[in-house]
Amino acid sequence: MRGINITKTEFDLDTEIHWCPGCGNFSELKIMKEALTELGIKPKDLVLVSGIGQAGKFPHFMKAQSYNGLHGRYLSAALGIKAANPELNVIAVSGDGCTYSEGGNHFIHTIRYNPNIVNIVHNNMVYGLTKG
Repeated sequence: MRGINITKTEFDLDTEIHWCPGCGNFSELKIMKEALTELGIKPKDLVLVSGIGQAGKFPHFMKAQSYNGLHGRYLSAALGIKAANPELNVIAVSGDGCTYSEGGNHFIHTIRYNPNIVNIVHNNMVYGLTKG
């Protein structure tokens, strides 16, 4: 199996990543860092907002402003951050359980506002942090 080539970006932190070997989050993290670099977005202009679970650990592994919210409530925080400072790039990251189960109503509420935020949902069909 070929390894993932890691490109150094401004978003890199010298932090040990605690995901299971073979987890898809590694490639998602790599792609996000590369895309943000390609778009010319700087860490100071980015806010990562997350819920709980394995996907919710994204902000721990990237240099950026961040907020780690409650289970299912991360989109409400992302919406508030964007409303308070529309110039910021806001990316919300969470898992399918956090987003669609606990956060289902918050997800619908956020869609109604149609904010200029990115919501990335990791669909692994399991509550990963609780060993689902």
